[in-house]
Amino acid sequence: MALLLKPRRHLSNTCRSLLLRRLCDGAPVPPAPADPSPPPLTRAETKLLDALHAALLDHRRANPAAEIPVSPPFDALPPLSEAVAGLLPSPPSPHLALHILRRLLALRRGVPLPEAVAFFRHVAPSLPGDSLPDLYAAMIYLLAKHHHFPFARHLLDEMRERAVPISSQLIRALIRRYVRAEMPSEATDLFRRMDEYGAGAPDPATLASLLAALSKKRLASEAQALFDSCRSVFPPDVVLYTAVVHAWCRAGRLDEAERVFAEMQQSGIMPNVYTYTAVIDAMYRAGQVPRAQELLCQMIDSGCPPSTATFNAIMRAHVKAGRSEQVLQVHNQMRQLGCEPDIITYNFLIETHCGKGQGNLDAALKVLAKMTAKGCVPDCHTFNPMFKLVLVLGNIDAARKLYEKMRELQCKPNVVTYNCLLRLFNQEKSMDMVIRMKKNMDVEGIEPNMHTYAILIEAFCGRGNWRRAHTTLKEMIEEKSFKPSKQVRDMVLALLRKAGQLKKHEELVELMADQGFISRPASDALWSTL
Repeated sequence: MALLLKPRRHLSNTCRSLLLRRLCDGAPVPPAPADPSPPPLTRAETKLLDALHAALLDHRRANPAAEIPVSPPFDALPPLSEAVAGLLPSPPSPHLALHILRRLLALRRGVPLPEAVAFFRHVAPSLPGDSLPDLYAAMIYLLAKHHHFPFARHLLDEMRERAVPISSQLIRALIRRYVRAEMPSEATDLFRRMDEYGAGAPDPATLASLLAALSKKRLASEAQALFDSCRSVFPPDVVLYTAVVHAWCRAGRLDEAERVFAEMQQSGIMPNVYTYTAVIDAMYRAGQVPRAQELLCQMIDSGCPPSTATFNAIMRAHVKAGRSEQVLQVHNQMRQLGCEPDIITYNFLIETHCGKGQGNLDAALKVLAKMTAKGCVPDCHTFNPMFKLVLVLGNIDAARKLYEKMRELQCKPNVVTYNCLLRLFNQEKSMDMVIRMKKNMDVEGIEPNMHTYAILIEAFCGRGNWRRAHTTLKEMIEEKSFKPSKQVRDMVLALLRKAGQLKKHEELVELMADQGFISRPASDALWSTL
């Protein structure tokens, strides 16, 4: 491995120097355009937004059986419409309506979708025409995210009928959602019908986006079929070929990836750094290390210098296999070739120092200091391996310092970060800090997952706080539809029995039975457990 990038003898020193100078000269790929963000809210508007969000959630709790309409007529949910009308100014603020849909979009579970539709239907007729494209797009994104495609397509058709502009970005987003839901034929159909919606004729960029989405879902056969069917309209280039190669790599079909790779070269289209990187990554994932090394040498010989992404792909394979020595060797080779590490590289190094067999927090902190000194901004994935190590070590002081460092660097934690902190503070019997961390999560809009709920319930049960334990388990089941483990539910039920809260015990058992999480016991069996 140490000789992985040793240059071939037939490469002259001049050529080698040229390759080294060109190594990181490639132009970055421009990011996809993002949706324009609505203007920031005032304090009064934020308070109103919270009230609207609460109204939607309250209606959902009171009407759990409400469903998304699939065709007209649409139920306006009169009680909710009255509540919304009582809160909103007249006319309603366009950006406030957009903010509420964006907030719901950020949630993964417990989204009040029928209420969101009713809210959209309530406010849309009162808004100015120039605000409708973004509002419709947000509603379509929300519906598609949760696989309510018939209604999403109904709204898309409605936009066309009302002459509300439809952007190619919206079409691409809907196409990607179809693919994520493993509905490739629907995605392809929408791609071919782009011009019907006024979003422009199908183009190579959208085709590449669709191929990339199919690749991500490992739908390689579908990607190949689409590529073949579009050859006559869009002559294949390096971008489209690379997308197909990557699709076969993601599907674990190296034989097919190599076939397309060879076909590409025979057509006179030279692979670029992304093509080579996709195949090298797949070879490493498949354990074909010698072949991957050979292809890397071939890549350099062909005049295509590896990029940071290429080295990250190699490094990833070693990190996942726990080969810490090889990870550090790849990093050294990057430096020797003058290829600057990025955040992914640094995160792999930190993960290596924090992994099994290493457990070296000081070395990880040195990497963190180095990356910040280089101007590389860390993210939550930079800190999470260190928090996991601190949790194993039980070092609460180190956890506090890491958390303060995150704040200092304006690095937003994610749910994994907070779960580590919650578990650590719970182990240290610091209930004040457990509650504080949960409040921070709520303020920052970080949605708890099932592990968060399990940690909180364990903490409340450990202190005998049956009220908080009962409320948390009920929220976990009712609002988020998470299935609690047997250990978690038994913990709460035992605490309720001990506290004499038999009615709440029975309600929880009924709730879990309604959700299909447990079998509904016979009444005599239920009360015998009490």
